[in-house]
Amino acid sequence: MNPAIWLAAALAASGAAAPAGTPERMQEKKTEDKALIEHPPVQWLKVYSLPIYRESWRLEGLVKSLDQDLPKVREVFQKVGAARAGAEEASGRLRRLTYRCPKESAKRALAELKKAGSFGEPSVREIVEPVSRAEVQGRTKALEADKAGHAEELSRMPAVSALLDEMLGHLRGVESALAKPEVEVTLHLVIKER
Repeated sequence: MNPAIWLAAALAASGAAAPAGTPERMQEKKTEDKALIEHPPVQWLKVYSLPIYRESWRLEGLVKSLDQDLPKVREVFQKVGAARAGAEEASGRLRRLTYRCPKESAKRALAELKKAGSFGEPSVREIVEPVSRAEVQGRTKALEADKAGHAEELSRMPAVSALLDEMLGHLRGVESALAKPEVEVTLHLVIKER
């Protein structure tokens, strides 16, 4: 169900007046005061993804012998704590491998890989948009202030109160992640035999 419809239904069921931002309440306000200033809508139910930043690295390398050097490549990723992300693909004298690990581990792996064969610099692509810590903190403070200022009304609306608590929990989790951002990297390797 659409969150806005659910919220309006919950408010109607609780007997509370529609919030100031709903179309019903905005129409009511317009008839009372012609000088009403409307505020731009805010997406309060926006869900931020975690980890905050995620990158995709594509890397190609040449080795002398797949039989001898591929185990060394696997060992490098095991050593830095990378996790396999998908099955290894084989096609003649070519192997495709995918790993996931923190960015610092990926950098260490790249340095080690250069000892096992000829690996260039990876092409890097961000796959999750960066999140503004100030935006998240602003939303958290606004919701906390509304919760404190409307505790009596919220006590009569348990579903709305639970929704508010859930959103605050999510925002606090995002804020904690932003305080110590760790970039997760997915490495896509193509290894060829010379």
